[in-house]
Amino acid sequence: MTNTITEPAIHANRRPIFQPSERKIMQNGLNSLTRACEAQEKLISVIKKELAASALRCEELIARNVQLEERHLLNVGEVE
Repeated sequence: MTNTITEPAIHANRRPIFQPSERKIMQNGLNSLTRACEAQEKLISVIKKELAASALRCEELIARNVQLEERHLLNVGEVE
């Protein structure tokens, strides 16, 4: 003998008590997307700052390289 439990018919078509409305679901989705966009904007800002710092460091290294090349040419000229 198998015991099967069936729910009463009264509960078949009732909405769950805590089910959010379509408006609430859409609002939550919009809020999530807004936060994601804000996080992306912050990340872009951080990357731009890092890129600017890297560009400055590159300019410093290029200037140092030119200085070393000039010194090398002077040293080579003295040896000859």
